[in-house]
Amino acid sequence: MLDRKTDLSLTSYQAEAVLEAWLGASVHGIQVQPLHGGMINTVLQLSFDRPPFQAVIKLAEPGADGPWALGGEAARLRYLQAHTRFPCPQVYLEDASRRILPYDFLLLERLPGVHFGQVPANPVAWAQLDGQLAEILLGLHAHTRPTFGPLEGPGRTQWADLFLPRLQEVRREPAIARRLSATVLAEVDHAITRAGDLLADQGPPTLIHGDVWAGNIIVQQRQGGWHITGLVDPGAEYADAEMELAYLESFGKSRPAFMEVYTRQRPLRSGYEVRRMIYWLHTCLIHVWLFGNRSYIQYTAEVASQLRHLL
Repeated sequence: MLDRKTDLSLTSYQAEAVLEAWLGASVHGIQVQPLHGGMINTVLQLSFDRPPFQAVIKLAEPGADGPWALGGEAARLRYLQAHTRFPCPQVYLEDASRRILPYDFLLLERLPGVHFGQVPANPVAWAQLDGQLAEILLGLHAHTRPTFGPLEGPGRTQWADLFLPRLQEVRREPAIARRLSATVLAEVDHAITRAGDLLADQGPPTLIHGDVWAGNIIVQQRQGGWHITGLVDPGAEYADAEMELAYLESFGKSRPAFMEVYTRQRPLRSGYEVRRMIYWLHTCLIHVWLFGNRSYIQYTAEVASQLRHLL
């Protein structure tokens, strides 16, 4: 399993130093509370006695790199703030120098509310929130450019040239071979050999959030209903928008209210139902690698078996 540090500690004195470095003034009455939802880095809420009264701090061990590096997250948030109207937190302070803390840290705006997964079971409320989510993503997906890839850089003209190496890379993780049976691995490998052909039918390079799940959707109850206040933790890039849609439906999730609103403006392309399973396979493999839960292993086997019969 990946060595994740989601329980790094932060004293009130350390929090005070961070806040004073940002605000340029002293703060008092500091409270440090863990926030639910952090799966890779430590995420804490800071409360204090001057505006804006709350902030979120993310902590990572020194030298953390790859897609979970806090510097990359800060850059993506700044890009979204500068180029779109997508609701996401402002970056207050980013530091990897370790002059203030023994960790890399990212200080962010605290969006009001709780995450989607904390909304009480209520099909009507869930459907309303999914409709709002569809409108938000439609706005984000209206941003396109000529190439696929990271927010900055030349990019690639063929989506498969970017996505397929990711699929192959996670397949090569030693934990995948340890946790999946030989039969499932053979079915996974078969699907990977066919993935390039499937993804050749590509949409335009589209700006996506890249990690839309319940823990990253912040919602607030007001005026008699629930409202999305923003999305956090973006893995933003220019991709085929189908990857975003498939991620929303992964692990057996059904989102009819979302799809009804979304497809009214952006109809699904023919063949999406098969292509989405390639994205599901990628998501499954990542979860098997990072977390290794039996449910993820079983679901990976189901997706791989379905792909084997379809391809």
